[in-house]
Amino acid sequence: MFSTAAKSRLMRPPRCPWRPSSLTGLLVGLMLTLSLLAASPPAQASGHGITVVTDRWAIQFPGHVSFDLTAQALQQIVEVRLLYRTTQSRTWAYAYPEFQPGRQVTTSFNLNTSGANFLPLGTKLEYYYVIRDAQGNVHQTMPTVLEYTDTRFQWEQARIGPLVLMYHDIPASKVTQVSEELAGELERLRDLLQLNTEQPIKGVIYNHRSAAVGAFPKRSRTMTEQHVFEGFAFPTLGLFVGLGLEPRLIIHESAHLLLHQKLGPRALPVPAWLDEGFASYVEPGSVAYSGQSLRALGAPLKNMASIHGTPRDIGIFYLKAESVVSYLVEEHGVESFQRFLGLISQGRSVNNALKITYGFDIVELDSLWGAGSDGPPVRGRITPGRPSPFLYFDAWVFGLLGLVVMAAAAVRYVTSKLRPSLDPEEGLQPWEDPDLLEQEQDDDWRL
Repeated sequence: MFSTAAKSRLMRPPRCPWRPSSLTGLLVGLMLTLSLLAASPPAQASGHGITVVTDRWAIQFPGHVSFDLTAQALQQIVEVRLLYRTTQSRTWAYAYPEFQPGRQVTTSFNLNTSGANFLPLGTKLEYYYVIRDAQGNVHQTMPTVLEYTDTRFQWEQARIGPLVLMYHDIPASKVTQVSEELAGELERLRDLLQLNTEQPIKGVIYNHRSAAVGAFPKRSRTMTEQHVFEGFAFPTLGLFVGLGLEPRLIIHESAHLLLHQKLGPRALPVPAWLDEGFASYVEPGSVAYSGQSLRALGAPLKNMASIHGTPRDIGIFYLKAESVVSYLVEEHGVESFQRFLGLISQGRSVNNALKITYGFDIVELDSLWGAGSDGPPVRGRITPGRPSPFLYFDAWVFGLLGLVVMAAAAVRYVTSKLRPSLDPEEGLQPWEDPDLLEQEQDDDWRL
């Protein structure tokens, strides 16, 4: 705020301290100085004279992300360095794209996103360039963030509670029908976990395995060929990728993400038996098999921190994990299970949380579950009890049935040539009667 005296001085018109001739001389001198500066070489300053002409990126899914840069400078450009990282990482990686030094250069670099360098869908990448010329001037571009997406399809989305579901080439009526079923299941799941936050999760659904393979992490050849896994969850990204618009798959994978939200950043990594067991337990129509029939199969619970082994081993793993979680919830109550998860979210180990909540550790849990877990008994041969949306262990069974059908058709054809007057009342074999064949396939899926 100005004083009255100051205001009066500011309101006076400015006085010109120069005579017109002096002002003319000053202007002439200024023009001469500017012309000399324009003709002289630029001063050496950081990044002086280096400019970026184009800075582009493109996703080539699946496989890589390409980065293309064109830059020019007053001096010869001798080095271009690309620095990049995922937004979840604190560490920058770097690469030196090849180019021919000059005053204008164009560089290209392909960042591999498959195989050992697998990058999940939805990952956000941050990158920038550092450009240096022959005089030591350095120019650094502003960081750019991009999201790694599958550019092969025109994606649509549906919002179902906390879930943003991405899909392609599916009729709107089918999406609406599934969404209505999922809404209630997701609400039930959130109630079980006592989740009050509105943090969204995302699911990406493919229609065909051939398209989904690039979005799945690389597994062994056997796992891939036998179609063991139908979906993968990436909790740190809040995203899952699945095959087929199936409520059971979507709820299973959503359960992984919402459980991760419930446990929060302080939680220690949970063992796979709890993570997969919970996700399997909350699937619509889930039926857990009895501990008495499963206790002699598979590994002890304390050795089930991760999933490994043959497809049959993995099948047993999932059945046991689901049965154990069912035992904790059904035999000891929902409130105790919620308290158990609450203790894990505080940073306690699973074993410690078991002791505090239930009074037994993981070894005792294994024993108690095996002696007292209710549920239907499991038969001798282990295959999924229902066509699981995320596991198929007996794809070879259907391949074998296909061979049997082909062989039977060939035999029937030859027989018809040899005995053209075959009795029309003769009963059909299972592979000749579609209804019987379907029944046999159903029996194969049952345990």
